[in-house]
Amino acid sequence: MPIARLVLAGLAGLLAALIVADMFVMHHPAFGIDGTPGFAAIFGLVASAAAIALAFGWGQIARRRETAAEEEGRDG
Repeated sequence: MPIARLVLAGLAGLLAALIVADMFVMHHPAFGIDGTPGFAAIFGLVASAAAIALAFGWGQIARRRETAAEEEGRDG
């Protein structure tokens, strides 16, 4: 099994363990939904996925076309 899959499996196991452990902690919700078990893990997962999607989108916008360097006289 490649090392990347082992790391991914380990992180998934850690996330699952944290969600289970979160069920035994007393919560003091400020908004209601943030008192549900596993909210912090789910919020972190969604926020990181949104950050990756945003970075990918910005990369697509900022990327030059392949022919742009040729048109400017640079062969790179």
